[in-house]
Amino acid sequence: MVTTITWIIVFVLIVGIGMFAGKSMSNSKQWTGGDKTLSAIGVGCVLGAWQIGGMSVVGAAQNGYTMGIAGSWYSLAGGIYLLVAAGLAKILRDRMPGDSVPTYLASRFSTSSSKLYSYVWVILGFLYIPVQLKTVASVIQIAVPNLDANWAIVLGLAIATVYTAFSGMKGAASVGKVVCIGIYVLLIGFVAIILPHFGGYSGLVASLPQGYGELSSMPTQKWVGWLLSGILSSVVMQSVLQPIMAAKDSKAARGGCIIGYVFAAPICIFTAIIGMMGAATTSELGNGATAFAWTIKEYTSPVMAGVIFAVATMIIAATMATMMMATGTIITNIYKTQVNKEASEEKMLKVSRYGTLIFSACTLIPAFLLPSAALTTTFQILIQCSTGPVSFSILAGLLWKRTTKQASLASMISGIIVGLIWVISGLSNQIETIYAVIVVSYGVGIITTLLTSKKENAIQA
Repeated sequence: MVTTITWIIVFVLIVGIGMFAGKSMSNSKQWTGGDKTLSAIGVGCVLGAWQIGGMSVVGAAQNGYTMGIAGSWYSLAGGIYLLVAAGLAKILRDRMPGDSVPTYLASRFSTSSSKLYSYVWVILGFLYIPVQLKTVASVIQIAVPNLDANWAIVLGLAIATVYTAFSGMKGAASVGKVVCIGIYVLLIGFVAIILPHFGGYSGLVASLPQGYGELSSMPTQKWVGWLLSGILSSVVMQSVLQPIMAAKDSKAARGGCIIGYVFAAPICIFTAIIGMMGAATTSELGNGATAFAWTIKEYTSPVMAGVIFAVATMIIAATMATMMMATGTIITNIYKTQVNKEASEEKMLKVSRYGTLIFSACTLIPAFLLPSAALTTTFQILIQCSTGPVSFSILAGLLWKRTTKQASLASMISGIIVGLIWVISGLSNQIETIYAVIVVSYGVGIITTLLTSKKENAIQA
């Protein structure tokens, strides 16, 4: 009961910070970050919270429980894209109009490319948010004993949705500062205090099956695939680009990406170790989805457990919020360009908020059906099948003037088809989907560009 009460109090305070920061919004640009006012710290905290999220906390602890320290590869390799984004920040801001990827694709290529990206993103959000819901539900169930798993999912979604709808980008930046700093202070303190009970790190590893202390326990092609998909997502994912575009200038955007990486990169080392502590203590946690929350509750006081659960819940909710905000921006763009081109800013803000609420509620359907096993792998498959096929259009569009609208559309369609075939056939269990997607999508994009660029230039002339 003490843990539950502490969790509620701390969590409400953190959510309140975000909603207070967003209470003065009067138009959709302030909600999406289109007013371009974020500092480097603000950008960094939004990106840091986004990258940490459920996969770096619950997912990495699950991997730590099942394979050991190799579970830390998720943030070590997966977060590199933030440094790539830092290098591209000025180009992205100079060459991308507006605050959404579809706007750029429509102006650089065609409305067909813009629409396809929008629909792919909405589908990604429909499946991505449930994966994060699974992670936050595992924490909520430990924080609130005897709560049914489905009700934990509903509660997690309600928290993230209401927070997103009324906090916006400014609220995300404020909460990001609290949770990014808070999660490190709490987890470093927990590991420093509890690890000696196992005889230090070497004693912990000695008590676990062989290979738990080796980074090489995860196949190289797997973590390299995570690294590649992360790099491609740096210029593809609306949820990554949106904070960059919301920065007050290119310097703030670049600095924010670097700060985001500093926050995100080491986190899985601590959460994987927490998962390993759980594995050394009990073998009764099944697939390890609850390893993080169970270990925290097992080895700390009820009050401290409540505080850690509150910060962990909020950092996962912040990740969902960034995704919901990005999806809300895409939905608003669809409304503005395809439904009501004369919509006022006040109307757009309502569409952003209520569109996000309705869409998020719909994600409960896959959330109830999604298995909790191998959450990180499921998450990576989603990212690789969605961002990989779109990356050629954006990267080549920014860096290769010859890239044509035909190449943009062909690369997207071919990459999506190959990605789906790769997953459905089971080949993704042997080699990461991103490799096949890159070869096909980029190959088709380059060949189509070479075949159509001269013809397109001749027509324009």
